[in-house]
Amino acid sequence: MGFPRSVDDTHGRWPWVAAAALVPVTALAARRPAWLPLAALLAHQTEEWFWPGGFLPWFNREIMRSPWDEEPIDRRIGLAINVPFGWGFSVAAAAGPRAAGPAALLYVSHLGNTGLHVSWAVRNRRYDPGTVTALLTLTPVAVRGLHALRRDPAASERAVRLGMAGGVAMSAGLPVLLRRRLRRRIAERGRG
Repeated sequence: MGFPRSVDDTHGRWPWVAAAALVPVTALAARRPAWLPLAALLAHQTEEWFWPGGFLPWFNREIMRSPWDEEPIDRRIGLAINVPFGWGFSVAAAAGPRAAGPAALLYVSHLGNTGLHVSWAVRNRRYDPGTVTALLTLTPVAVRGLHALRRDPAASERAVRLGMAGGVAMSAGLPVLLRRRLRRRIAERGRG
């Protein structure tokens, strides 16, 4: 996929915001490492959705085996996953040990995301939108972040454990919910 020319190329407006915010947030993170989780996520979202892009049809068709580019994840669900959850938890992680649970959840979900991208790329011996930044940004930020939380006496051990469990549950549960949604959509369209 080439450089996007319209909102339709990126399946929404928010990927343009993510791509535009990438450079200033990365510059901020260079001075204030607490912002690395947001910078890493913006880099990943830019690769997936903006340039080279193609995440939505790749995920829906290749991972979910959908006959459609925008089912089971459509633009609305893509926005919800990436903006309130992704950006929100990344900003929360900047609070350090005060937000140990949300930070741990974010970091574990990054590792799950990396597993999805890398396992598909290895199995299919080709690139998928998100693999490069999953390896180069999400993984190191997640590993360092979890390590720092585990070592920080100000971080509640219970919150870290609950956050990690939440990250595992989300990484494992979201595909199950999406498959159910896809089956429902197929059944609805088959009747109509």
